Amino acid sequence: MKALHRIFAFLLVPFLGYLLGATIFNFFWDKAEPGDLAKADMVAVAKSCERKGPVALRGFGYYYDCKIERRFKDGDINTSTVTGWLDPSDIGKEYAAHNVRRSQPAPDERPQVFVGWLCTFVYGMLFMYVWAKIAVPAFADRFRQMPEPQEPLAT
Repeated sequence: MKALHRIFAFLLVPFLGYLLGATIFNFFWDKAEPGDLAKADMVAVAKSCERKGPVALRGFGYYYDCKIERRFKDGDINTSTVTGWLDPSDIGKEYAAHNVRRSQPAPDERPQVFVGWLCTFVYGMLFMYVWAKIAVPAFADRFRQMPEPQEPLAT
């Protein structure tokens, strides 16, 4: 029975905890505003979206991979794929964007980023507390079985 408790405490709980934390973070992270198109280095326009989910490394729930057309200030136009911050209701809308790692487009304005980080941090602290409460009983028997130190005999 202790083996099942240890598997639950050290494999299943952290995995579910990660998925829930990713869900909380991405819920706020994926909110985007159109931004100032006049000042944008790049404008992203969604052309089509494909629904993904319901469980992924991004957490629980459905999200979209959208093919976008990227229009740069210098006149270049190409296509790319973005994950999460666009959905089918955004097809045809223009968003001010910029490139991040490996040319992955990201919106210029994410209004709820601070709330997302804050909620994820609070969740992380609560998760660590709950995980400790679940994990400690898995090793409690080892601490109880230690022999008591004996006092030396008085002569």
